[in-house]
Amino acid sequence: MKPLLVIAGEASGDLHGAEILRELRARVPGLRILGAGGDLMTPLLDRKLADVKDLAVVGFVEVLKHVPGLLRLKADILRAAREEGVGAALLIDYPGFNFSLAQALRAAIPGIRLHHYVCPQVWAWKAGRIPKWGRTLDTLYCLFDFEPALFAGLPVEALWVGNPLVEAVKPEVDRATFFREAGLDPSRKLVALLPGSRRSELDRLLAPLVDTVLGWDGPPVQWVLPVAPTLDPASLDLRGAPIRTVLNRSYAARACADAALVCSGTATLETALLGTPFAIIYKLSPLTYLAAKRFVRIPRFGLANVVAGRSVVPELLQGEVNPVRLREELKRLLDPVRAGAMRTELAEIRAHLGAPGAAGRVAEHLASKLA
Repeated sequence: MKPLLVIAGEASGDLHGAEILRELRARVPGLRILGAGGDLMTPLLDRKLADVKDLAVVGFVEVLKHVPGLLRLKADILRAAREEGVGAALLIDYPGFNFSLAQALRAAIPGIRLHHYVCPQVWAWKAGRIPKWGRTLDTLYCLFDFEPALFAGLPVEALWVGNPLVEAVKPEVDRATFFREAGLDPSRKLVALLPGSRRSELDRLLAPLVDTVLGWDGPPVQWVLPVAPTLDPASLDLRGAPIRTVLNRSYAARACADAALVCSGTATLETALLGTPFAIIYKLSPLTYLAAKRFVRIPRFGLANVVAGRSVVPELLQGEVNPVRLREELKRLLDPVRAGAMRTELAEIRAHLGAPGAAGRVAEHLASKLA
């Protein structure tokens, strides 16, 4: 059996890759695997070509600065793939680099089978790339049930394998433990604030959230802010607002909350799975927002709403992210009747994410395609 090349370009890909490779090792114990990954994938690789820290570059300016290094890395991967005589590649997320690598592998190694895990969000932007992806790849493993239909009529086998969040999203501790650890009163209503994990998101979202708390004129509540592992709690300027910060308790904070304000992104899908009524918030720089309006072609920007196919959760974008509007929305979310209705709708989103066992399904299909 020919070796398998596996490339993960960031921390989330390293996590997904490790889960898939463990399942694959159990099914094909003698398979030789080489590639790029992080600490989780490394023990599962026979030959490590690069680390995720060599690949994980975000932002237009940062990518430009790292282009020479990324080109060298791609050349090194291609050279190793030819030396090893790989018969297939599993490219995990990280679409910018991995699609370019897929095209290069297709040209350099006749007959190679190319498999990609995580459908790029072409349904939101650059839909014109769908045919290119569909003609370059052999298999595309999709996390959302609506994605395979986008590739109908193209040679790629687009498969819905389910979303690993179904297994990953669960409170870190029970309710009593969480309230005790955080120094919160379990008899009072709780609001969770999630301003994002990137510094740029905090710079735009934290201040209006703090102002919302400082000027709160609704029913009595207490406030909690789960701090992302990438951030230092001491760096958050809360200006004396009565907000408790917690570490390593992001899921528990939301699961225990009566309502939440959540930065757009994967966190909105996580919050939907936890069943907490919430509103999605996001602010871009004016120039980025104008550019995004030209390319984004979907009526809803929140991932939870995209997956649901309708507006289940309120979305506040740009100028709507202000204390007056946020307080107004929070009061609605805390209303028992509205909250109950939203919880029912949030429960329906889980059905769009599939059953547990996504990694096993990918490994099972991939094993059947190895030669």
